[in-house]
Amino acid sequence: MIVRAIIVDDELPNRENLQLMLGRHCKNVDVVALAGSAVEAMDVIREYRPDLVFLDIEMPNGSGFDLLESLSAINFEVIFVTAYDHYAIRAIKFCALDYLLKPLDILELKKATERVVEKLAKAKQNESMKVFMQNRHFTGQVKRIALPTSEKVDFVPVHEILRCQGESNYTHIHLRNGEKIMVSRTLKEYDELLSEYNFLRVHQSHLVNLEEVKSYVRRDGGYILMTDGSHVSVSKQKKELVLRRLSG
Repeated sequence: MIVRAIIVDDELPNRENLQLMLGRHCKNVDVVALAGSAVEAMDVIREYRPDLVFLDIEMPNGSGFDLLESLSAINFEVIFVTAYDHYAIRAIKFCALDYLLKPLDILELKKATERVVEKLAKAKQNESMKVFMQNRHFTGQVKRIALPTSEKVDFVPVHEILRCQGESNYTHIHLRNGEKIMVSRTLKEYDELLSEYNFLRVHQSHLVNLEEVKSYVRRDGGYILMTDGSHVSVSKQKKELVLRRLSG
């Protein structure tokens, strides 16, 4: 799995060096943003909802501990990165997965990120098992799927999903009742999960519930009109497949 990470350090060379090391040696880590202060990090965390934060401790205008204490919930793993080893005990109290000292050792960095990947993969597996066990109690097509957001996990009946729209590493799930849920998962993952329930990937960025398609409009390059009135683009490569599936 790919772990989405941000780096928080008040010194630009340190941020860039860690990003370079991760890019070269930790292929499972995708650095989605950098922050130069605790204040900036708060905005970045809210925007990107990372799985992992590499967090410096000693920073002007607010330490790494101040940042964590200011958050209402810590929905990510933390690896402290600092030049000062006397913070270790306090870092442990914050339940940080690891504590790395500058200058960074590549082997220690790799071990730390591997532990994060293993922990998050296990959590994802447990989440999937929970949904599997719940689905055993349903019959026919009334199945539920877990939609993990930054604050909770919503369990939504599959037939309530109208369409899914991908945006980078996020997916926006549009429900029949008009609600929209943003999930930190790729559209490809939902394509694999929902294809057996008559969902079709009609575009690089769009996955639709074929039961909720009202019509296929040929003009403007071709698009699908959904039952909620929304328009969904259809790629040139998918037009024949879409028409075939809708006709069947």
